Amino acid sequence: MRKLLALTALAATLMAPHDAVAQTTFRTSSTATMLGNGGFIGSATIDGFTGPFKIFCTDEDNNISLGSNYTVWVTPLWNNTDMSKTRLASKTYALAAYTANASLASLIALPIDNEDLTRQTDMWFNVETATAFGQLRGNTSFNTTGWYVITAFGAAGIDDDNLMQEQLGFSPVPEPSTYALLASGLVGLGAIARRRRAQQA
Repeated sequence: MRKLLALTALAATLMAPHDAVAQTTFRTSSTATMLGNGGFIGSATIDGFTGPFKIFCTDEDNNISLGSNYTVWVTPLWNNTDMSKTRLASKTYALAAYTANASLASLIALPIDNEDLTRQTDMWFNVETATAFGQLRGNTSFNTTGWYVITAFGAAGIDDDNLMQEQLGFSPVPEPSTYALLASGLVGLGAIARRRRAQQA
């Protein structure tokens, strides 16, 4: 039972996002699907994080090169309120804006349709035009588990706002029940191994 509790605690730790905003390497895939005038859905890998990530344009002046590496700040959106390394760091509604954008991005799927184009435009509105919490488009109460803000400073194709470009990234996080099942399975395997050793002695 003690092992089960320890494994469950470990699982809970693994499921939690990184405590601090992390600076690391972001590698974009060589392909992406364009979404309107400059938006996209693509994929990427990020050093030190599980993946691959599904990535979305959250910055209207974004110009990301495919098949390229960037040094980025990775900010988890769940269990975290530190937006200090994001484009909207100085805005009181930063977390709400990125949360609303994650809710919009979660509805975008291939093949692209007109509603998806509207969602992309709304995402740009939230980071470019919105000036208060009440003006944000999307769901500011969205469950952001697995969602991150990926912010590159001084990247090629930079916009004119703090020399950065930004994406939203999503990588699924296993449910707690999955971890609990894994933990119980490991405990069961340990018990079987002990029993076999005892029978051989």
